[in-house]
Formats: sequence, structure tokens, C-alpha cells
Amino acid sequence: MATTEKLLEREAELRELEAALVAAASDSGRMVLVEAPAGIGKTSLLAAASLIAEGLGFTALRARATELERDFAYGCVRQLLEPTVVRAADPERERLWHGAAELARGLFGPDSDPRSSEGDFAFLHGLYWLVSNLAEERPLLLCVDDVHWADAESLRFLNYLAPRLDGLPVAVVACARTGERPIAELSRLATAPEARVLRPRPLSTGASATVCRRALGDGVAPEFVAACRKATGGNPFFLEALLREVREREIAPDAAGARQVESIGPAAVTEALRVRLAERPPAATALVRAVAVLGDGSRLGEAALLAGLGEQEAARTADLLAALSILREADGLEFTHPIVREAVFAQIGPLERGEWHARAAEILAANRGSEERIAAQLVGAPPAADPERVALLRRVAADALARGAPRSAGAWLARALAEPPPAEELAAVLVGLGSAELRIGAPGAVEHLEAAVELISEPELLATAACQLGNALTISGRADEAVEALERTLDAVASQRREHGLTMVAELASHAQQGSVELREPAAELLERQTGLAGETPGERLVLAGLAFNRARAAESEGEAAALLERALAGGRLVAELRYDLIGPVYDVIVGLLATDALELADRCVADALADARARASVPSVAFLTDRRGWAAIRRGDVARAEADARTGIDLLTAHGIPLGLPLAYGLLVTALIERGELEAAERALDRDGMRAEVPPGPTSGLLVEAQGRLHLAQGRLAEGIERLEEFGRRDERWGGANPLASRWRSRIAIALAAGGDRDEAARLAADDLERARRWGAGSGLGIAMRAAALADGGGRAVEGLREAAAILGRSPARLEHAHCLVDLGAALRRANRRTEARAELERGLELARSCGADALVARARTELRASGGRSGDPLAVGVEQLTVSERRVAELAAEGMSNPEIAQALFVTRKTVETHLSRVYRKLDVSGRGRLARALAEA
Repeated sequence: MATTEKLLEREAELRELEAALVAAASDSGRMVLVEAPAGIGKTSLLAAASLIAEGLGFTALRARATELERDFAYGCVRQLLEPTVVRAADPERERLWHGAAELARGLFGPDSDPRSSEGDFAFLHGLYWLVSNLAEERPLLLCVDDVHWADAESLRFLNYLAPRLDGLPVAVVACARTGERPIAELSRLATAPEARVLRPRPLSTGASATVCRRALGDGVAPEFVAACRKATGGNPFFLEALLREVREREIAPDAAGARQVESIGPAAVTEALRVRLAERPPAATALVRAVAVLGDGSRLGEAALLAGLGEQEAARTADLLAALSILREADGLEFTHPIVREAVFAQIGPLERGEWHARAAEILAANRGSEERIAAQLVGAPPAADPERVALLRRVAADALARGAPRSAGAWLARALAEPPPAEELAAVLVGLGSAELRIGAPGAVEHLEAAVELISEPELLATAACQLGNALTISGRADEAVEALERTLDAVASQRREHGLTMVAELASHAQQGSVELREPAAELLERQTGLAGETPGERLVLAGLAFNRARAAESEGEAAALLERALAGGRLVAELRYDLIGPVYDVIVGLLATDALELADRCVADALADARARASVPSVAFLTDRRGWAAIRRGDVARAEADARTGIDLLTAHGIPLGLPLAYGLLVTALIERGELEAAERALDRDGMRAEVPPGPTSGLLVEAQGRLHLAQGRLAEGIERLEEFGRRDERWGGANPLASRWRSRIAIALAAGGDRDEAARLAADDLERARRWGAGSGLGIAMRAAALADGGGRAVEGLREAAAILGRSPARLEHAHCLVDLGAALRRANRRTEARAELERGLELARSCGADALVARARTELRASGGRSGDPLAVGVEQLTVSERRVAELAAEGMSNPEIAQALFVTRKTVETHLSRVYRKLDVSGRGRLARALAEA
């Protein structure tokens, strides 16, 4: 414990670190983030954590992020794990890649093929299981120093790992410097409920005195200690640097010396370093600058070539620099502290620095360094219009995209653009850069794609650029401009490449759905001119999808519309053949499927499209599709899933500044919170991101207006709720919702009016909606309208009307609406003094509401049960009926013989989740283990 004993005033931090490691050793993994200014001792705490971990039998793995490598896709993760997985012997290596860990294999090793991966989510899932496999034999400590410089993908993995540590013998300790530019992923990690944040403070005067005595011996005057602490602010690194200068200058540690040290504070570290190097041979300055340019971990031979030294002279100089506490022993050459590297780097002028980076790139290329390292040097080198540089940067960008890292790809392509590329490659670089920026919602996408469109004459590349430009404009809220951009280029493409022209037609029509109402009819006419297509090519199928959606909106029956939409999906080929991000017709088809009660088909379509979006690492696509999955969940009565999807979508859209889709996501979140009875939380949600301002026009943004109206009604603000629902109705009709695809806003107003006593107007609206619903024919819509009509009637016919509505809803996928109807039926029976029947229906409604996670409805059902003379608690269930959907799925897989890790990998959950579900299953079914589980399920 020698290392930890040297740490002064860090007892609390060391206790926290030890507690985290002890918990991890017992399969309760922990995440610890150490946040503090530079020099406060974060790295020392990391070293202490490693020492404690080794004493507890852990395997400790370490990575240190650097500024040079922040654009390396998964660079920090690879530095952390690659030495272990690559150097492992063959049998051990195969054990590490067992199961879902195989998904991450493409990140590691010289023969890896990142393009074989399924994308960012697959990498994250695979890395989680790789870490799990690494920790099977011994607990694992992952140490990440200077995580504020880590690449975005590695930070994303740490955020993915944090909530999944419980159940793993894994501890993660990361150190971040405060005062750096804000990083969303790092802020998210720091505020995660699973993370323990430590913030070590500067040294006190007493601790500073101890450091002074260690460095200078006894007899240090109190005035001298006070001056040292004042000069350094109690920062351990600066204090030790100051004391080193005190020794070099032979300043006495007395009252007179106290006056001298005030001029050797943190601001003088750079100057002191320069003086120390100036007193050494020139080779010392040359070598230390070479290491600063190449970065930590550089090989001695590389640094020697860059410094212009022979290897023997370089080796002697490296030893000298280690003695001066500038470099330290490690794998390769490494600075003792990032502050030291920054001080050295600051001494190199900008022009000279660019020349050093250019030479470093040449040396690395000549010595077969990785292309990422070469590219990192090119970023700092002055542009030279070198085609070979551009080709290398484009290759590195392509690898980053294949690893699901569009942010890194964009950084490499931006540097390629600055080179600049040859004239014949400029458009392709612009398209690649704009497309990468589009995937993360970066505002530069529009500018770069517009510039590309102006340069391109080749039809295939022009189609790609125009479609991506349209998407970039639409997600930034400029759908009208998207339509115009596609119109300007459509003829040039369609006249030479019919297939690409058809894709553009489909995209144009879809963007028109988000733009001004005046654009919709011309776009629909353009689609209709394509009738007669056989659907034999991807472009034809996209056009048919757009046609199917338009015709479904105008159809007279749900069956006819569903058939059109299902045919448009072409057995899944529509999604499988996507060429670009954000293909609009696919989103339109999903909306149509939700309106036709085809929730299973919608789920499959969303799942396939999400897999494609994750493979492209397209943030907007993932956000939009996640929200649509949430709307499907709320329709079927999975409130928790809907809320989770809404929050995920909101986080993605707000983090990347994407306005399109936010109203839809907030509408979903507010709807889910209303069902949970969290009305105050719904109010707070509307206060975020300007969601109380005027909701922008659009076919999906109106759902936020509907949610606002429902919230007002739930709060008892009848007039305001009805006004917002009427506004939603006006918007719905303006965007084509007057057809049978319309939502049930009339029924919602009718129920509110009936509750307020205005039964005549309630009956009129309910009858109108019921007539529309009967014409359309979808079970959920018909059941909702019949429920509204029965509640509006309120007389003796209400019970039978509600009973009929409940029967229809019971045959539909709308489980949540079915639960509402059952509780209404039970309440109506109670009021009719038919208490026995009332209790039966209320218990059915209560159980269904519970399974949906609709807490507000559960509370109402319990109140009605008490009023009818029944139990207010949950109805007793027996056997398999007690299991939740998740518990039932885990039980079935366990009964089939799958192990806990295999179940976790199949369901994309953690082993801890599986263990928790199985323990509940055993308790509910009263079985002792897997041996009896299969029989219990079979008997059910």
C-alpha cells in the first residue's frame, strides 16, 4: 500500500474507491468518476485504485485518452481492451469472443473487418459482453485517465456500460479534468444514477507542509509553507513543480525564501520547464518536442527520427528526461503528466508545429504506422493539396463510419476538405462529409451537401447528394426547401438513371408531408404519375410505398389501407434495400400501419429500420424510429416502454440540436406520464425545450397539441383541454386527417363534455366519430368511439354500449383502451347497483391496467372496487398468470435449456436482469429451480 500511503488528504476518496472495488468483487459493479482541475492528483488516485484492486485479486486494465486521439473511433476502448484480447493465447481468445462478444470483434486486431459489424448498437452490446467475458475468471478494473479527451464512441460505451454493471464483477474508474469544454456524453456519465463522482480538493496548509518537508527536509518555515500554498492554490502537481524549482535555484525554505517563491506559481511551470531544458543538451529539447507531437505511447525509434537523433542518443536522452521528471517509464514514451506535455507543446510555434506534424506523418507512413495515427498527424499539418493525404483521410473516415462513428468520420473528412482534394474528388468528399454530419444532426450538413449538389453532374452521386440534402433540410425544419432542392435536380437524374429518379420522387413526396400544405397536392400528383409500376426494383418499391400511404389516407376501409401498406413493404425488402439515411416513405408506411391496427407489422418494420439506422449510426433516424416504436407501445398498452422510448428520442434530438421530431417525442412522453398519473412530471416535461410555445405545423407535431389537451383534462381544466383538442382536430384536418386515418379527438372531447354535463354536444361528437370509425373498421377506433358514445349517453343504454365496446377492444391490439373501457363498464354497473357484475369487470380492468403500467387507471379502478364493495388490492392471480411479459419470456428461454448469459444475450439485457426475473419466476410458481420450470410452464 506504499502508493496510497503517499496520498495526502485523500482518505475519503480512497475509502470510496475501495468500497467500489469490494462491491464489484461481489458482482455489484460500480462506476466511479473522479472530477477535478489539472494537477490535483486524479492520476494518483487512479494508480491507487489499481493497487487496491490488485490486492483484491482484480485484473486491472488502463487507458489514457489524449487530445491527438479524440477522433479515433472507439480509440480509448481499444487502448483499454486490445492488449488483452489480441495477446491472449488461442483458447483464451476464443473464450473472450464467446457469444454476443463476437459482435465487437471487428474493433480489434490487424485482420479485423469493421464493416462486417451490424453497427454502433451491436458494437456496444458486443463490448459489454466482451467485458463480461474478461471478468469471468477474475474481477476486472477498467481505469480511464483523462476521459475528457476520450472519443465520443468510447464515452458512449461507458454510458452504455454504467447501468449494466450491477451483476458484473467489474469496476470502472475514470478521471476527468474540470474546466474543459462541455461534452454531452461525459455530462451524462457524471449525472448517471449509477456513477459515484469524487471531487478531491486542494491540499490544506498542513498537507502542503508535509509535501514541503518531503522535498526539502525538516526546518521548513511556516511562512515558506504558506507562500508555497498560496502560489499553487494547494494543487499537488504545481506544488511539487514549484519545490523542484526551489531546489534547482537553491532557495532557502525560510521567511526570505517565502518572498521568492511567490513568483514561481502555476503560470511559471512552462517557463521553468523551458529553463530546465535549455540547460541540457539540444537533443533533450528535440526529443521531448517529438514526443509531444507524436503523443504518449510513441516508440523510441519514431521519436528519434522526428527529433533527428540516432537511436542510442535518443535512448540516453530519454533516460535524462525521465530523471528530470518530464518523461516516465511506460509502454513507449510517455509524459509524467498531461500538463507537462501541454507546456512542451505550447513552446512550439504554430508554423513550426505544423511542420513537425507533417514530418511525423511521413515518418509514421514510412514505418507502417496505423492510418489513424497518420491521419491524426495530418490534422495538425498545413494543407498541401496532396491527393495521397486525401485518399488516406477518406479511408480512415470510411473505417470510422463502419465502426458506427460518424462524428469521427466527419472530422477526418473535414480535414480532407481543407487539404483540398483534387477537383475530381471534391464533390465526393463534400457528399461524404455532409452525410456524416447528417447522421449526427450537425448543422454543417446542409452547407456541404448544397455545395456538392452544385458541383455534381454524374447522376448517381447527384441523386445521393440531393436526397441527403433533402433530409438535412427537413430535419432542420426546412421541409419546403427540401422539396425545392429535389425538384431542381430531379429531371437531371431521372433522364439518365430511372431508378435513382424514382427514389427522388418518393423522397420528394415524403418531404412534402412535413412542409407547407400547398406542397402536398403537387407532390401527390407526381407520385400518381408513376402508377403502373410493378415493384421490381428498390426505387419502384419506394414509390409504391408513397402511393400506398397516400391511398391509405384516402381509403374507405382499414382493410384496404392495410393491404396497400403491407404490399408496399414487399416482405421486408423496402427496409432492407435502403440506400440513404432517413428514407421518408418508410416512416410514412409505419405511420399508416399504426393507424390500421397492424401493430405487429409496424413493430417488425420499425425493428428492421432501427437495425439499419444503428448500422449507419444515424442519430436522427434512431431517434425518429424509437419514437414511433414508443407510439406503437402506447397503442398496445406498454406504458413503461413508451415512456422510455420517448425519453431516449428526446435525449438524442436535444443533444444534437434536431428540432424535427421533438413535438412527436414530447407528445409521447406526456401521454405516457398521464397514463402513469405523473401529471406534475408531464407539466415539467412541457417546460423543457420550449414545448409550451406555439407548436410548429406538421403531420406528427400535432400529437403534442393532443397530449397538451389530454393533460389539461386530466388536471380538471375542462375548457382548456377541449380547446387544445379542437386545435388538434383543426390541424389534423389541415394535414389530411379528416379521412379515416384521423385520431379519435372527437371521442376524447365527447367523454370530457359528458363528464362536464354537456351530454347533447357530447352525443353529437360521439355519433360523428362512431360513424367514421364504422366506415374505417379498425377495431381500436371502433371500440374507442363506441365507448365515447356510451359514456355520452349516460343512461340505461350505457352499460350495454360499454360492454359491446369492451368486447371489440378485447379483440384489438389496443390493450390500454380495453382496460379503460373495462373500468368504465365496472363503474357504470356499480352506478346501476349491479355490484357483483361491477366487481368482476373492475377486477379485469385493474389487472389489465396493471399489466399496462397505467398507474392512474389502476388507482381509479381500486377506488371503484372499494365503492362496489370489493377488495381495493390487486386480484389474486395463480400460476403462470402472475408472471409479467418479461418474466414469462425469460422463463420460457430458461425452460428451453438456455443459460443465464445466453438468455441475456438473446434478449439484449444484463445477466443481473435475467437472475432477477428468474428469482421472481421461481417464487411466483413455487418451484426450486430450472428442473421444475419446464413442467410448470407446460402445465399452464
